[in-house]
Amino acid sequence: MTAEPAAPHGGPAPTPQPELNLDWAGYLRAGEYRRALAAARVGNADMPVQDALEVLFDLQEAVRARRLLVAQRLAERLPDLLNDMGAADARTLREHAPPDALHAALEALLGADRERLSDDAALRERLQPALTQPLTRAEALNTLGVLHALQDREGQARQSFGEAIAHDPGHYRALTNLGNMALEGGDAAGAETLYRQSIALNADYSGAQHNLGVALRRQGRLAESVKAIKKGQRLAVRQSQREQQDELKGDPRTRKAVQTARIVMLVLVVIVVLFIVRGHV
Repeated sequence: MTAEPAAPHGGPAPTPQPELNLDWAGYLRAGEYRRALAAARVGNADMPVQDALEVLFDLQEAVRARRLLVAQRLAERLPDLLNDMGAADARTLREHAPPDALHAALEALLGADRERLSDDAALRERLQPALTQPLTRAEALNTLGVLHALQDREGQARQSFGEAIAHDPGHYRALTNLGNMALEGGDAAGAETLYRQSIALNADYSGAQHNLGVALRRQGRLAESVKAIKKGQRLAVRQSQREQQDELKGDPRTRKAVQTARIVMLVLVVIVVLFIVRGHV
C-alpha cells in the first residue's frame, strides 16, 4: 500500500491540485475562444497558433459589437496564419473557422444590413452563411430576433434572442434586446435585471446603459435613471467615433451598411431621450 505524502509539521496533507487543462483545441471546438487562447499561451503553442486564436477571440468580440468591418479585417489575417503553422494545427483551426466560409458569413451579416430585408424567410436565407458558422451564428439569430420584434412577433423574437444567448452566452446585445422586450411589456424590474447582466458582460455598451436609465425611471428611481442615461449618451458618442474610424479603415463597398446601422442607433437614442424629457416613459 502506498503511503500518503507526509504532512508538513504534522498538519493536514496538502490538497492535490487539479491538472491544468491546456487543450486549446478542445476549448476551440466548444467555442470558448478566450480559454483556447489562454491555454495556447500557457502551453507555449506555436506562435502562428497563438496568433490565430487571438484573431478568433478578437473577431468574436467585434461581431458581438457588430463592428463588422473590424471583423472582416481580422478574418483576412487567418489564411496566412494557417499557412505558417503545422498541418495538424491548421486542420483543427480550419475545421472550426474555414476562412472562405467565415468571409461569406460576415458578408451575409453586412448584406443583411445593406438590404434591410423585412421578410422573415428572405432574411433567414440571406443570413444562412452566418447561421452555419460558430463565430457568427449568435449575431445572425439576434438579427432575426430584431426583425421579429419590429414586426410584433414577440414569441419568435424571444426565441431568436434566447437561441443567440444559448449559442453565445456573452452576446450582450441579445441580452439587451430581451431587456427591451421586457421593458416594452411593462416589466421594468425584469428589464433592469437583463440590462445589468448585459453591462456585466460589457460595461461600455451604450444601449444597455441608456435603456437601464429608462427602466430605472419607470420604477421611480430618478437620480439613478439620470446617471445611467448620461453615461449611455457618453458611451454612444464614443461608439459612434469608433465606428467612424472603422469605416475609414474599411472597404468602401461595405461602409454604407455600417453608416446606416450607426444612423439608426443614434436616431433611436434621440427618440428615447425626447420621450424621457417629455415624461412619456
